[in-house]
Amino acid sequence: MMDVYVTGCINQLESRIRELRARIPRRLPRDYDTLAKECRSRLDASLATLRSLRGDPDYQVPANQPERMRKLKREVADLDMLETEGIAALVRATDDDHQLNRLLERITQEIDYPLVTPVVTTLSQQYFCINTELNLLAVPLIEGRFLLHLPDLYHELAHPLLLARDEPQVEAFLAAFGLALRDVLAYLEDESVKESRRNGPLGSETELGLWRLCWVRFWLTEFFCDLFAVCTLGPAFVWSHLHLCALRGKDPFDVAQHYPSSHPADDARMKAMLAALSACGFNDEATVISSRWTSLATASGFRPEPEYHRCFPVSVLNALASHAKNGVEQMRCRLALKGSLDGPVRLTLNSAWAEFWADPNCYAQWEQQAVRELMQEDSSRIGAPTQPKATVVT
Repeated sequence: MMDVYVTGCINQLESRIRELRARIPRRLPRDYDTLAKECRSRLDASLATLRSLRGDPDYQVPANQPERMRKLKREVADLDMLETEGIAALVRATDDDHQLNRLLERITQEIDYPLVTPVVTTLSQQYFCINTELNLLAVPLIEGRFLLHLPDLYHELAHPLLLARDEPQVEAFLAAFGLALRDVLAYLEDESVKESRRNGPLGSETELGLWRLCWVRFWLTEFFCDLFAVCTLGPAFVWSHLHLCALRGKDPFDVAQHYPSSHPADDARMKAMLAALSACGFNDEATVISSRWTSLATASGFRPEPEYHRCFPVSVLNALASHAKNGVEQMRCRLALKGSLDGPVRLTLNSAWAEFWADPNCYAQWEQQAVRELMQEDSSRIGAPTQPKATVVT
């Protein structure tokens, strides 16, 4: 009876795969070619696996049924992801998607991004995020109509870099990541030794173990993506982090104490960003942003606990900034440096924050015009004013 059920499920899934393949549009802009090819390839692979699960004699043996069901469930999960993310992005692509794809292509050209440019979709339901399996970057529905959060595109571009293998152009960045990880683990090991010498409570050692897990699995990656964005865009990304935390953030000094957290504390992220910003020559901008950040934290009523400073020491954060900047530079991406910041997209995104702070009441009107210019295909009509306003604010 179970074999009949599984066979029926596989037949139904094969029909679903054929329908999904037929839904992939054939006349999208070339920006979507890599995603369409990847989706077709994954559908073909899933079809081959399902046929094996149905016809391979080994899967008819009763003892192999648990493994057969596990593989079937895995195929269903993969197909669900492919349908709701990759193929949905192709089927529902709009002019807004096309504009953002052209914009991201210009960004990657400006900074000499070493990998294939991701495809952008406006189907995100969780702010900016990237599916590195499909190289699909998702943003909220109307994000391309505004400028203040677009710097987060640079952060998402860094995620594929940290997963690249056998890519000679990315080796320097991965090496820098490895050095940063070495420093973090050395610091945590030193703290563990200190804890054992003072015969501290068992909970402290457990806490250090949780932090080690978070640093290795999640936090260092997020720090490096932040720092890549700072080094390739400049102050605009740091301002966008402040903006995001002010409107959507929680406790900026939050530390994982009982369960792993996917992102490090926002204040720690800000400190690392400011260190990288200063290293790129934007000392005045870093001072101003730091002052605004302190005011925001004070107004929010949050205060750091001793565990926060132990989890995110300034010495480690400064080391991360140094390693990341060296990695970006050695990867031969174009750094955002004070006095030589160029590129129409980079200038526009930095000018947007200068305009916002200079005249918040009139910013929305300025932004509408700036977005129209930025989204023009003709590069001669793109970008910030000929003499962009300074990004320093008082």
